[in-house]
Amino acid sequence: MYDTTKLLHFRKQKDDAWKNAASSPLTEEQKKSFKGLNYFPPSPNLSFELSLDRNIPNVGSQVVIKTTGGDEQIYLKAGKVRFSIEGSEIEALIFEDPEQEQFQYYLLFRDQTTGKETYKNGRMLQIPKKGDTLIIDFNYAYNPYSSYNDNWDCPITPKENILPVAIKAGEKSLDQ
Repeated sequence: MYDTTKLLHFRKQKDDAWKNAASSPLTEEQKKSFKGLNYFPPSPNLSFELSLDRNIPNVGSQVVIKTTGGDEQIYLKAGKVRFSIEGSEIEALIFEDPEQEQFQYYLLFRDQTTGKETYKNGRMLQIPKKGDTLIIDFNYAYNPYSSYNDNWDCPITPKENILPVAIKAGEKSLDQ
């Protein structure tokens, strides 16, 4: 399941793309001094294989999520996952984006690193759809594009996914 080599390769490719690609979320000015994103060290303990619990109230219903630009985005409530970190039992909602191809789920979350080591509005994970078993690997958690400059309008984590633990995996803030 967990593969440090694959993770480090992914990070290098992402950094290279952000430095050079026209599709980078960075401005041309930011690219001039960009030396790579800041990451927590790889953490195999923050990678999970979890069951998606669809037996929750209002599964499939629309959820309105505020954005950094003051707008709203509509997601669908796909289900819930449960996992344990350092003895704390955690529950988090999993979402689908009804306007995108339905090949992935989203986990929007804030944790005890939010606003300190990571972006103030939370981080995200894209989770491939493969039945009801999900690979939730926080080592791939990323900051939404709005954390890098004001040209982007991104979702703000809903209060249901404010986690009571520090997820020291994935991307840190650019200035860390």
